[in-house]
Amino acid sequence: MKNLFNFILRHIHWLLFLLLTTLSLYLLINNSEFQRSKYLSVFQEIAGKVYSVSGNIQSYMNLKKNNDDLMQRICDLEEEMQLYKNELENYTHKANPDLNNTGFDKNIFHYISARVNRNKISGTNYFIGLNKGSNHGIKEDMAVVSTKGIIGVIIKVTPHYSLVNPVLNSGFHPSCMIKNSRFSGPLFWDGKDPRYITLGGLPSHVSYAIGDTVVTSGYSAFFPEGVLVGVIESASKQKNEEYNSLKVRLFTDFSTLNEVFIIQNPFREEQLQIEKSIN
Repeated sequence: MKNLFNFILRHIHWLLFLLLTTLSLYLLINNSEFQRSKYLSVFQEIAGKVYSVSGNIQSYMNLKKNNDDLMQRICDLEEEMQLYKNELENYTHKANPDLNNTGFDKNIFHYISARVNRNKISGTNYFIGLNKGSNHGIKEDMAVVSTKGIIGVIIKVTPHYSLVNPVLNSGFHPSCMIKNSRFSGPLFWDGKDPRYITLGGLPSHVSYAIGDTVVTSGYSAFFPEGVLVGVIESASKQKNEEYNSLKVRLFTDFSTLNEVFIIQNPFREEQLQIEKSIN
């Protein structure tokens, strides 16, 4: 109590000033309709700005949760789209039994969202770190994509983290093809410009045009068929003149990569087992 009295005595002039100022404003506002309306107008404007700033802060604080919800919604939509495609192909097959049924009982891939926590492009041995691991259902050899296209394959997993071997790595060559064509070839990166990659091994008689889209072929247990890769920008003959090499501009910007999707193939182990038995 003694400390309180000492505080009041030390600051009595400031306390008295605030008291008199508050009393003056009260009398001024309550004794004049004009002043009251002005006060209410100013108060509403200040309150509006305070609420606006508070709302922006609240929105920023919820940004991570909203983003996670959006990524999960994209995963759900991808799986729903696969189901609808399968149902459409099954319906078409039943209506036209003579048609080849390429989609009947097609495998459904599941998607898990993740965030990039390591992404430094350097040389030809470039790896990407993710913030999800075995505790989230992640396993080695799972494919990784972005909203724009292909990324790579999981090569190492711990309980909370995983490491991706991307297409921008000299040791990874996923099978891809020109869209609407069944001719496929491996992707190669020369370690120079991360915006471009090369699709090689295409027979010289394969027709294509600059601007055609390149997608994954589906000829492996990693990527489903049709994952976007990029567009053809130029072409050149390989040394033996029997094959073409296509320069492809990637859809995915690896320098700004932040959010990705990990693809879970329920039949991956079975497919890898039978491929290993043949080898």
